[in-house]
Amino acid sequence: MLGVLPDRKRNMKTKRPTILVIFGATGDLVAKKALPALFSLYQDRHLPDTMHFVAFSRRDWETEDYREYAAKLISEGSKEARRNFLELFSHVRGEFDSRESYKTLSDDLHRHDEMYETCANKLFYLAVPPEYYNTIFEELSRSGLTKPCGASGHTNAWTRVLVEKPFGKNLDTARALDEKLGKLFSEDQIYRIDHYLGKEMLQNILVFRFSNNLLEDSWNNKYVEKITVRFLESGGVETRGAFYDGVGALRDVGQNHILQMLALSTMNAPSSLSSEAIRQERSEVLKKLANPIPEKLANNSYRAQYEGYTDAEGVSKGSQTETYFKLVTHIDSPRWRGVPVILEAGKALPEDRKEIVIDFKRPAPCFCPPDEREGFKNKVIFSMEPDNKITVDLWAKSPGIELNFVKRVFELPFSHGEEREADAYERLLIDAINGDQTLFVSTPEVNSMWEFVDPILAAWSQGVVPLERYKKNSEGPMEATKEILEKASYGFHLQSEAPKRLRREIAIVGLGKMGGSMARNLLDQGWRVVGYNRSEESTHELMGHGLDGAFSVKELTEKLTKPRLVWVMVPAGEPTDQVLAQLVGLLDAGDTVIDGGNSNFNDSVRHHKEMAGHNINFLDVGVSGGQEGARHGACLMIGGREQLYEALLPLFRDLAAPGGFAHFEEPGAGHFVKMVHNGIEYGMMQAIAEGFNLMKESEYNLDLVEVARVYNSSSIIESRLVGWLGSGFHEYGVELTEIDGRVAHSGEGKWTVETAEKMGIEVPVIKASFDFRLASDQGPSYTGKAVMVMRNQFGGHSVKKK
Repeated sequence: MLGVLPDRKRNMKTKRPTILVIFGATGDLVAKKALPALFSLYQDRHLPDTMHFVAFSRRDWETEDYREYAAKLISEGSKEARRNFLELFSHVRGEFDSRESYKTLSDDLHRHDEMYETCANKLFYLAVPPEYYNTIFEELSRSGLTKPCGASGHTNAWTRVLVEKPFGKNLDTARALDEKLGKLFSEDQIYRIDHYLGKEMLQNILVFRFSNNLLEDSWNNKYVEKITVRFLESGGVETRGAFYDGVGALRDVGQNHILQMLALSTMNAPSSLSSEAIRQERSEVLKKLANPIPEKLANNSYRAQYEGYTDAEGVSKGSQTETYFKLVTHIDSPRWRGVPVILEAGKALPEDRKEIVIDFKRPAPCFCPPDEREGFKNKVIFSMEPDNKITVDLWAKSPGIELNFVKRVFELPFSHGEEREADAYERLLIDAINGDQTLFVSTPEVNSMWEFVDPILAAWSQGVVPLERYKKNSEGPMEATKEILEKASYGFHLQSEAPKRLRREIAIVGLGKMGGSMARNLLDQGWRVVGYNRSEESTHELMGHGLDGAFSVKELTEKLTKPRLVWVMVPAGEPTDQVLAQLVGLLDAGDTVIDGGNSNFNDSVRHHKEMAGHNINFLDVGVSGGQEGARHGACLMIGGREQLYEALLPLFRDLAAPGGFAHFEEPGAGHFVKMVHNGIEYGMMQAIAEGFNLMKESEYNLDLVEVARVYNSSSIIESRLVGWLGSGFHEYGVELTEIDGRVAHSGEGKWTVETAEKMGIEVPVIKASFDFRLASDQGPSYTGKAVMVMRNQFGGHSVKKK
């Protein structure tokens, strides 16, 4: 069953006569792409009923000469169809910089308007090298051709311009070009062609993602491990040497095709099917591309040139132009933060492969054989070459009695049977005629793409990344870039690609609600975890889940391979001091200790100094998210030396929710940020509890379970806290009869208030919420009960009356 939506129909017919003026009508682009596409549109009756083509070129030809030339370029269709199509063409001889030529062109267009007895639509197509753009634009403006029917002011006819990529050579030239265009045309008249957007598979990405409810909820950093966009070509520069040598792979396909492919696969759902909504979402995601940091490009990028490239005609002998590149970056948005984005393109490689690969994380916990955990992941591939298709890798049970797993690959070919795929230029040309800008690049997109690419090109030109060499049609560059992901330092690492210097082995002291959940989290992800808890019961229980149990701190350190990594997860204050004192006597220089408890940041500053005196590494980490977060992905606030933080990135990557960790350079900074977090938490919980108490006591008979549900369904105050309160209502009843209204408090709320007072900063909401907890011991209330229920739901705190 085929569905066609009215506002996205392609074969819209315009009743007004339309004239397409082709500048560069005898060039390769027109010969290979535009002419065959226009003839195909003509045969399929997609063109306006009254259509005329003006071929503008420097050839000293009459119209019949051009028709004979064009006839040789069209091989399909009947002889009659070709003849009728070619009769729609006229030829105007002219030079791009000659005012007289534009006068001749203007006269020709005016004659057609008189013949049609109306003002015709005008579409000016610049199928010429970019260096001619300015001249043509200036002459079009001076001749009055950019105005509908000259100065007559007919408003029912339109004038549009089609411009081929590249849109400038850098951000400055792109803006200059845009400024020139802006003086002649409004944005809705400008159609910038990146022909790859006309590829049917790229458009199919939008339909696959947003017209199905199967995968879109998993299309984010919670489930996606990495995104790869490839544009690999087996051919070399061939006859394009002179052009290519001044451009290179990054400008040629990276700045445009690859970034547009990335935008389509990562954009948010548009608000409608309109071109404005779709282009807006593409633009928004391109704005979020991380700004390249020159000093990090040495680790996050690679460039190379194939051997023999400098022998191509037009290429300088000492050329430093890259014919291959790989970049690792990320999209700095809530949806994608923390997901590596790998961009790769090159020439003279073993095969043509143009694709977008979405690699998903393995499930956690993973219902899979332990020895196969690393490869137990799903994958979606949008392929443009060698085949137009979508493939999805899934896991299933293989036939037989035993529970054996097998990977199944589902292929969705783009076309079926006799269905013909539309050529990219067919779609782009008819869309320009029909006024649909969906597949054309907007000004904000152009600017964002150059803003991303320019710093990379500048750093490369300064030698930050050396130009390597590879043999033509070899896998050399792909082999050489395998370690790029290991060295990437944007703040993320893949599950299976931790730096070699970090052993996936850790000890955890303190296996309570949080420590035990973190241990199980890491065990699920393939870590060896040695654990000790003062209560042996917790240790024995976790040993059933794969924990290597220890029954003293000494035994725990002896079970670790040097250099050792120990995570301390015990109550703040004296318990933490005691454990750290024990570890100092048992660890060696070069070992690392992480305090993940709720320690006072002042204590953490002291601990940093004490550990440094013994050459033991130390980080302070505030952990938020409750038991569920510790089990499946917490929020981590990390304080201490950046070098140590980067060395331990894979650990934080595995423990944290997607994008849920950040580093703050100074000792104690992690616990300071967590302290303030808890103070804010006090105020938020207090406000929620007071609000629900108000509703409970109102004259309305409100269903508070329903209030909690609707509050937590896309309202402004939607939050995990509201969700936890709703869960508490389900568990304990809305009256909360069994709940103790005396609200316990941790040290962090008190420390936040005391620290603010020392700093002279007013925190009235946090202070009032802390004072409420102190007072609740003498005056329990429904508000206190609501606060306690939230604490119970995220932290497992005891809440029932004693």
